[in-house]
Amino acid sequence: MHAVEIEFDPAKNAANLAAHGLALAFGAAVFGDSGHLIVPSHRTEDGEDRWKAIGLVDGKFYTAVHVWRGEAIRFISVRRSSAGEQRLYHSASRRSE
Repeated sequence: MHAVEIEFDPAKNAANLAAHGLALAFGAAVFGDSGHLIVPSHRTEDGEDRWKAIGLVDGKFYTAVHVWRGEAIRFISVRRSSAGEQRLYHSASRRSE
């Protein structure tokens, strides 16, 4: 992946740190997994196309919820992946083998 600009709201960053112990900028590390998976995150109340990147960082699964704003990735939430997200990742990686 080529270098892209990352963005996030400072208030959401503080909330994410409090809720998940991770800065939103950590989402860039999820994209560092060459096998990361991108899936849509459908929430009609958001009014925009959101995506989840699921990837491994230091042997642990993380999910970065984000939107694209032009050429920039705007992170909304970054957290440890749920069991269901981990299954999605494993399922996708088996299909690509």
